[in-house]
Amino acid sequence: MFTFKQVGLIDAPVEKVFAVVSDFSQIPRWRKDVPGITQISGATAIGTSFLEEVNFMGKKQLLMKVIDFVPNQRLVIEAQHGMNLLPTQSFLFIAEGNKTRIDLTVVMRVSGLFKLMQFMLPAQLKKTWTGYFVNLNDLVSK
Repeated sequence: MFTFKQVGLIDAPVEKVFAVVSDFSQIPRWRKDVPGITQISGATAIGTSFLEEVNFMGKKQLLMKVIDFVPNQRLVIEAQHGMNLLPTQSFLFIAEGNKTRIDLTVVMRVSGLFKLMQFMLPAQLKKTWTGYFVNLNDLVSK
């Protein structure tokens, strides 16, 4: 298991940013390695689940579940199963004037061969999330 943190500054109000991040059908629009989201169980709330298709060493499907939800403030999504890297993504949304700071903490449960590589993964994932935040900013600041 390892943890990494990343910060994104998005040029849009917190309500708009939160609306996009918490609408799981929008994920493929700002995370290009996620080509599809299916089986969303309902409106976003604690207990909502969905399947996230990811392109990571082939196509995988992660069952994701919301474990904490405070509108416009906090969203925590936990991978239940689907591959040997299972993230818990904690988003904290902070209004900074007309912008939004997202404090992201990811706790990654690691199994299989990824245990041997886990020392390399935090830096790579931080870089990946930097790109996601750029894409998210482009999406919501239009």
